[in-house]
Amino acid sequence: MIPLIEKDQTLSWLPIKAQITPLIMVLFASLLETGPLVSVLPLLPSFGLLVALGWRLLRPELWQAWIALPLGMSNDLINGQPLGISMISWTICFLAFDIIDNRLVWRNYWQDWIFASCAIIFCTLFSLFMTSWIIKGHTILLILSIMPEILISILLFPLVEALCAIVDRWRLAV
Repeated sequence: MIPLIEKDQTLSWLPIKAQITPLIMVLFASLLETGPLVSVLPLLPSFGLLVALGWRLLRPELWQAWIALPLGMSNDLINGQPLGISMISWTICFLAFDIIDNRLVWRNYWQDWIFASCAIIFCTLFSLFMTSWIIKGHTILLILSIMPEILISILLFPLVEALCAIVDRWRLAV
């Protein structure tokens, strides 16, 4: 994709629809996790994280790294996680993506999928370790029980990124 702007410029010239659509999409994706799904294992992926990663990897110039802090806070508040877990992990991932963007000359689809997979694994395991540290659980059994969620999230990411691309075409249409 061709960048809309350089990294140091603002998006103030874009219509309001183009500015807030990605934010609203991440918030609604975080709300999807609160649906009434009952299972023994955690199978529902973190849709808020997937959509945030999809937008960040699709349009790197759209958000600065600091936007992960309020998005992570809203995800923590919506999903009932301890406050700060998504804030820290999402911000670390966005900062890592900024470093990757500065180092790489170009990226392709497979590299985006690998970067998103690493971010999904990191964020899921980080939240698992932080919550198990808080409640003093058995982390080895928890890691094995959370593997289906990680696998489903990694396999679902290309669909989420394609959805972000479709919404991106709509939001930039005049």
